[in-house]
Amino acid sequence: MSYNSACIIGGGACGLATLRALIKEGGFDRLVGFEQRDSFGGIWNHNELADQVLEIPSIDPSTIVNPVTTKDGFVWPNAVYDDLQTNTPYPLMELNGHSFPEGTPLFPHRTVVLDYISKYGEDLKSYYRFETRVVDVQKGSKSWIVRSRKVCAETEGGVKESTEFPDTIEEFDAVLVAIGVYDLPFIPALSGLNEWNKLKPNTIVHSKTYRHPRNIAHIDGNILVIGNSASGIDICYQYARFTGKNIYKSARSPSKVPGGTSELVIDLPDIDFLDPESESVVFVDGSRLENVKLIIFATGYLRSLPFFKLINATNKPLITSGARIHGLYKHCWSYEYPGLAFIAISRYVLPFHAAEIQGSWLAKILRQKLSLPSYEQMQEEEKQLLRLRGDTPAFHDLTFPDDVEYTGALLRDIKSCIGYENGLVPKEWTERELSLRKNTKLLKKVCLDHFEKTGENLTIADVEKLSIL
Repeated sequence: MSYNSACIIGGGACGLATLRALIKEGGFDRLVGFEQRDSFGGIWNHNELADQVLEIPSIDPSTIVNPVTTKDGFVWPNAVYDDLQTNTPYPLMELNGHSFPEGTPLFPHRTVVLDYISKYGEDLKSYYRFETRVVDVQKGSKSWIVRSRKVCAETEGGVKESTEFPDTIEEFDAVLVAIGVYDLPFIPALSGLNEWNKLKPNTIVHSKTYRHPRNIAHIDGNILVIGNSASGIDICYQYARFTGKNIYKSARSPSKVPGGTSELVIDLPDIDFLDPESESVVFVDGSRLENVKLIIFATGYLRSLPFFKLINATNKPLITSGARIHGLYKHCWSYEYPGLAFIAISRYVLPFHAAEIQGSWLAKILRQKLSLPSYEQMQEEEKQLLRLRGDTPAFHDLTFPDDVEYTGALLRDIKSCIGYENGLVPKEWTERELSLRKNTKLLKKVCLDHFEKTGENLTIADVEKLSIL
C-alpha cells in the first residue's frame, strides 16, 4: 500500500519528533498534527489541578478523560507536579540537532523540559491544529477516517458536538498516535476499597493529582503511598523533606527507577485489604498500619484509546484490560491494522530518543523503503513476548539494557535503507551517553544528595569531575 498522507495525534515531544522524521523523509502529500491543548509540550504542560475527579476504583480503560473548565479556559489534568525533575540525564533526552542550554542541571526541572520542547517545535506549528481533539478514528476500506472537534465553549471542551463548530472528518493513509501513557489513572480494586471510599470520601487519591507536599502537610495522621515507581518515590521523598514527618510506602517489588531516599520513608509490603472502620491497612505479612488518613495510589496508568471505540469492539481490539496495546510489532506498528502506529508506549524507555528512532523507522516503512516481516512473523514475535511477560502492564517495558538493544535494532533497520542519510538520522548514543544510561540511578542519588547539602544542582560538567562515568 502507498502511504501518501499521515496524521499525528499528540503535540508532545514524541509527536513532534515523529512529525519531523516524516517531513525530513519527504514524499508525503499531506501531514497534519492534532493537539487538544493550545500549545506544544504534552504532559509537561503543568497545571494546578490537584482536585481532579477520579473513578474509584479506576479499572475501565474505555473511560474518557475530559478537560476541566477554569478561568483560563479548558485544562487537561496531567501528572506533572510542582517540583518535578526528570529521572533521565538531559543528554539522553536531546533530539538530533537540538541541544539543551549550556549549564542545564543534569536532571532538569520540568520548566526547562517544556521550554526545550516548545523551541524544538517552533518550526512545526504550521502542521498542527491546536485546541483540536480527535474523537473518533475508524478503518475505512482504503484509508483511515479521522473525526476531530474544536475545543471551545460550544463543544464543552471537545466533549459534545456543536452545530456552530461542526466536527471535521478527514481521511489519512496513516495514523500515528503519540499521546503518552500518563492520562487515565489506574486504581486497582483492592479489598475494602469501595467501603473505604464510601465511609471516608476524599481520602483516596491518585498520584496524578499530587502537586506539592504543602497540600497534604496538614493531615493529622498517617499517609500511605501505594506504588514504588517514579511518582511514588518522589512524593514520599518530597513529603519527608518538607514536613520532617514519616510517610509510609507499600510496594510489591524493588523500584526500577532512580529517586531520593529518606529514613522518614517507611517501606511496607503489598496490601492484603483496607479496613475503613478502624482506619487501618492490613498487609500480606499480617502487619497493620493504623490511623491512615490519606491513601495515595501511585499505581500507574491504564492504556486507553477511547477514540478507537469501533476497533475495540471487534474481535481484534487494540485495548482490552488496559494493560497493553494488542497486535503491535516492535511495540509500535499495528500488524492487524496497517497504517496505524503508536509512539513511545514502553515504560522505562527514554521516550524522546525512542520517538525519534521510531519516527524515522516508520517514515521508511510508510515510504516503502523498508519492508516488514510477514503478518505471521510479526504475530509470532508478539506471541513469544506474551509467553515471556504475560498479558500484564510489563508487556511493553524496556528497561536498560533492553531499551538500548531495541532502539539499536530499529536503527540498524533504518541504516539498511539505501539513501537513509537523506532522511532524519536519529541521534546515536556515544559511549559517554551509554554510561549515563547505565549509571542513571547512581547519578540521580548523587545529584539529590548534593542538592540536599548545598541547594545547588549538578551539571554534566560537575558530574564528570566526580569520575562517576
